Amino acid sequence: MRMESLYFSIYKPGGRKTTMFYAKSETKEAIREHTDRLLDNWELLRDCYGERFVRMNERMWELLRLAIEYHDIGKANTAFQNKIRRAIQEEVLETDCDVDVPHNYLSVGLVPFNKLNLTKEETRLLTHAIGYHHERDKRPDKEAIRLVLESDLYLQREKIVKHMNLPVVEKLSFRFVDHLLRRYTIHDGEAFWDYVLIKGLLQRIDHAASAHLPVESYTDQHVGVYVRHYMKRQSFQLNDLQRFTASHTNKNVVVIAQTGMGKTEAALLWIDRDKAFFTLPLRVSINAIYERIRHQMGCEAVGLLHSTSAFYLAERGEENWEVIKQQSQQLSMKLLLTTVDQILKFPFYYRGFEKELAGMANAKVVIDEIQAYDPKIAAMLIKSLEMIKKVGGQFMIMTATLPTLYLDELKRRNIVDEDCTVFGKFIDNENHRHRIQFHDREITEGIEDFIKAARSAQVLVIVNTVRRGIELYEHLSDMDADIPVYLLHSQFTQEDRQGLERRIKEFNMAKEKGIWITTQLVEASIDIDFDYLFTEMSPLDSLFQRLGRCYRRRSIQGEQCNIHIFTQNVSGVPSVYDEHLVRESICLLEPYDGKILDERSKVELVEKLYERERLKGTAFLQEFEDALSMFDHLDPYELNKQEAQRKLRDIQTIPVIPRRIYDRIADLIEEYRRCRNGKERIGLRMGVEKKTISVHRFLAEKYVSERLPKPFEHIYIIDVEYDFDQENGKGTGIQFDKSLPAFY
Repeated sequence: MRMESLYFSIYKPGGRKTTMFYAKSETKEAIREHTDRLLDNWELLRDCYGERFVRMNERMWELLRLAIEYHDIGKANTAFQNKIRRAIQEEVLETDCDVDVPHNYLSVGLVPFNKLNLTKEETRLLTHAIGYHHERDKRPDKEAIRLVLESDLYLQREKIVKHMNLPVVEKLSFRFVDHLLRRYTIHDGEAFWDYVLIKGLLQRIDHAASAHLPVESYTDQHVGVYVRHYMKRQSFQLNDLQRFTASHTNKNVVVIAQTGMGKTEAALLWIDRDKAFFTLPLRVSINAIYERIRHQMGCEAVGLLHSTSAFYLAERGEENWEVIKQQSQQLSMKLLLTTVDQILKFPFYYRGFEKELAGMANAKVVIDEIQAYDPKIAAMLIKSLEMIKKVGGQFMIMTATLPTLYLDELKRRNIVDEDCTVFGKFIDNENHRHRIQFHDREITEGIEDFIKAARSAQVLVIVNTVRRGIELYEHLSDMDADIPVYLLHSQFTQEDRQGLERRIKEFNMAKEKGIWITTQLVEASIDIDFDYLFTEMSPLDSLFQRLGRCYRRRSIQGEQCNIHIFTQNVSGVPSVYDEHLVRESICLLEPYDGKILDERSKVELVEKLYERERLKGTAFLQEFEDALSMFDHLDPYELNKQEAQRKLRDIQTIPVIPRRIYDRIADLIEEYRRCRNGKERIGLRMGVEKKTISVHRFLAEKYVSERLPKPFEHIYIIDVEYDFDQENGKGTGIQFDKSLPAFY
């Protein structure tokens, strides 16, 4: 019997009056009603993307349908029903069985496997997909499950059959509990990946139905169409890079292309008519691309997901920002712009990882600027691509420079191969943008040079640490040189940092004269084009990103150097950058002192720097290999999602509010606690969150005095000074070396 005919034989929607079994208290939704919402989404997913799921055959789709039909049937147990009845203030049901057992385990016990004509492996798949569609801290308890099934659910069997219009078991068996206790692992081979898909898609569909959202949105909007119309309106012609990506939409793509070649448009042309996830290292870059796609290209099918995306959308004045936020969180948008920590941490195999991975199975994934991540996160991304390929997704790696170490690993794991992947390198070597000059001294000794240049030009100074940035800023401010000086780094409140990011772009656009001192924050995030760059030395890939903020779209003329690199007493070594990489970078770059540094040389130098042989014995290589080994040998389901997130970030940061700022917004917190209007509460919450600064825990610990009251207990109050004038955009931000006086 084919699965399709089997399904229609057991599910016959009709108008029969059935006993009400609740699934949700918020909406007073019945189990059947909720299940029907899932079936609508199953149909939507299959109709829109059926062919795109290369791993899903007819049998798999019907297994998914059966998983949907039975996933919540265990909620019919009286203890669960009484929980809902109490919540919605209805009379509770009498029962002698009030044992609390997770409904997902009970649901499996009601599935009539002997009537479903399944193979042994299909039975296992269905058992585990239903049994673990919610991940619990509590493992299945056979005796508790037996008690509820025998003394409660089985006695209601006829009512359940009528309510659900589904057959259930005629004779109870509890062997499924033993099967549930033997979870799928990577050692189950191809069956493991089938399980990941069935369970992950069930979770996606279930969560979307619970939120009353379609599992896929804007399926008829194609970003490739929008980008072509946009380029036509702007009279842009496709360049070689864009023609290359547009002609390989059915392949995985690895492209190396210099800054300013229209890489974003190239990626969108590759995505074309498909669903996609577009990742970048920095939120501010993601916000900028969101702005371009949604408001310049007019494509509504784009979502935004990162740690402050709701704040950004609301601040920007998006009328339907709550809907965009919800659809983005459900991964239902046709194109989602996001950070890697939101969607690509499934190599940790945390409990519930299947949902994010299954979301990639019918999609394309773009990883922009892979060289910008530290070696541990780069290892996670490589493992992610390996897993995405396993479930049938496609990927594009797009970068200005690609470390040889990463490319070698991608090839060694057969993630990129000649059959499925195309490579392209696009470099404009005719137009030269940078002439470099080495300075064998500390950057603080270059202040007179900054000032001299800033009298007639825009000067960007990039240092490796916040402390060095503040030191330079205060020194320049004390000199009173009649030159505008600004400071931008990560230790301003969210609100002030966004203001500074806007201000530096406006300053650049208006061609004002002056100096901006920043950290590596601007390397790959802010679209600016300054006249001179004075920078501390850093590893070449980071350094070349900095160069991309100077003469971004211009060719240099004459013999004067526009890039000045300071190599002595460099800050952030080894706390931020590996000492060996910085030293090797100086050696590789020294031959170019006083000369043009062309684009091809930049790519080749980074390739040399990150050759495995050159990295032997370095902390960088050790971290990369250790992380890959960890991901290859992790036991699934050891971590929950929050633990995976903390491991991903490794170094713990905490949100803090300086005491003086807290005293000004304390009333806001009280107002939030009293407010009962959902929309107003979100606005009030954002009012608090935008006053926070994310700082390293070890740095903050000795200054933290207390936590904020609930529900803001994750935010700490810190007793140090904070210096910023919002009106003129001047200040140093948080000042760890200036404690508050006892009475202020």
